[in-house]
Amino acid sequence: MDIEGQQPLLSFRKIFPNLEDLYLESKDASALLRSLCPQDFYDKLKVLNLFCFHDAHATFPIDLLPRFPKLEKLIAGCSEFKELLPSRLDCMEKHARVLSPIRHLELKTLPCLEHLWKSNSQLDQALQTLETLVVQNCGSLIYLAPSRASFQNLTNLDVWNCKRLVKLVTSTTAKSLAQLTRMKVVGCSMVTEIVANEEEGIKDEIVFSKLEILELHRLPSLTSFCSEKHSFDFPSLVEVTVRQCPGMKFFSNGALSTPKLRRVKLTEEDKKGFWVGNLNTTIQQLSTQTKAQTGESSSS
Repeated sequence: MDIEGQQPLLSFRKIFPNLEDLYLESKDASALLRSLCPQDFYDKLKVLNLFCFHDAHATFPIDLLPRFPKLEKLIAGCSEFKELLPSRLDCMEKHARVLSPIRHLELKTLPCLEHLWKSNSQLDQALQTLETLVVQNCGSLIYLAPSRASFQNLTNLDVWNCKRLVKLVTSTTAKSLAQLTRMKVVGCSMVTEIVANEEEGIKDEIVFSKLEILELHRLPSLTSFCSEKHSFDFPSLVEVTVRQCPGMKFFSNGALSTPKLRRVKLTEEDKKGFWVGNLNTTIQQLSTQTKAQTGESSSS
């Protein structure tokens, strides 16, 4: 669609006066960047889908985002981006403001993505408004976010099939997740723990004050939620599902509080669950049972 000409532009405005959801492939994004649309042309756009950026040197079109001042949801998929936000931006403060309205971010099938962004004091704050973060099939992802990243408004975190990911978040980032209500980690074959300590000797209390649902599924390398001696408080946690995590020996090494939790589910459909006094003992018992069952299977 030639949106550079005046007549097509007028037709587009007449046909789509209230455009809220836009799907762009690489060539479309390039054309839009060259276009001379009025400043308020995409004033009502809330959802932007970016797909099929298959060039070997494809870069995320960060310069496109200022055209969508009301953007709430960004979906990127089936592309060769190595990072979402480039390490060097000429106007970092401006780009941080552009990203600030985004509340929902979905990254799907980005096989070359190594990180969302590298550690930088300004960009670490750029996505603080995020409420939902979904990361799926990003096989090269090394870490979810830099060690000092803050997600203080995040309520839902879903991470699926990221085979190079070893640890989900640092303890510093975990402390910022005060609004998180649901966390789901599935099919990440190298993940050894969910919360990693990044500073020796510092073992503060970490409070997930609103986390209600925690799902850990198909994580063969997972040994614990956290191996360091942090104290964890989960005052709202009512549902934990642990399945196909054969290496999980305990939940955490430090003090642990889960006053509302009364069971660990072994499947999504599990109504009864399994419980032995507290979460740590329950995970230990499950680990013992798994080893026994594995031994029986091997001997037979």
